[in-house]
Amino acid sequence: MANHNNLSLLESLPQDLLGEILSRVTYSSREDIRQCVTVSRTISAATQDYCVFNKLSLRPQAMSPLLTFGCYHQLMNRCLQSDNPAAHYIEGLKQYFIHENTILGLFQLKKICRKFLRQWYVYLWNPYVVHRKHRGGKLFLGMLDWETSKRRADRCWRENKKSLRNFIIILKHEYTTNLMNNLPPTSCHINDLDTCCPKCYHYKQMRKFVNFI
Repeated sequence: MANHNNLSLLESLPQDLLGEILSRVTYSSREDIRQCVTVSRTISAATQDYCVFNKLSLRPQAMSPLLTFGCYHQLMNRCLQSDNPAAHYIEGLKQYFIHENTILGLFQLKKICRKFLRQWYVYLWNPYVVHRKHRGGKLFLGMLDWETSKRRADRCWRENKKSLRNFIIILKHEYTTNLMNNLPPTSCHINDLDTCCPKCYHYKQMRKFVNFI
């Protein structure tokens, strides 16, 4: 009886508040929200709320974006409509590297920079850092507070390598041109990518991506 009363109390909440509560569940695991669908019609309906799809965990898809070509179409569309940052990241990589739509790819990634940087910084690195309009990349790296600590930017790079490991990436002329335009003084030891200063940091981060290709 107690469980039934608790469920009734939860179901009596306003739909938007119930959606917000369920969105906290989806943040850590998509599997948990599947179980909520079977609880009751009211709970099931609330799982379709904007907040739920906005915070839905898409980490497995973000680590293997190519999976979304063959499946997850409906899920990805709902998440994009709900401004899910991981969905924007996945779509950005696909547009930039697979469809070679630079404008739309960067548009998707910039959405995360503007709205979700603090929560989703680990998804932002390439191609934003190496694109020919490198001022945006420098601005993004500055938002990661790399001058205070490089841990955040380093984690961001590790996560992006995982996401891009199955992509076939072509070494574009703009990448090498950007490297040359940001070439630091010889005193910075340009081949030592682990030791950085303000004069060489941006160059060495671009070098990491070019070497990864």
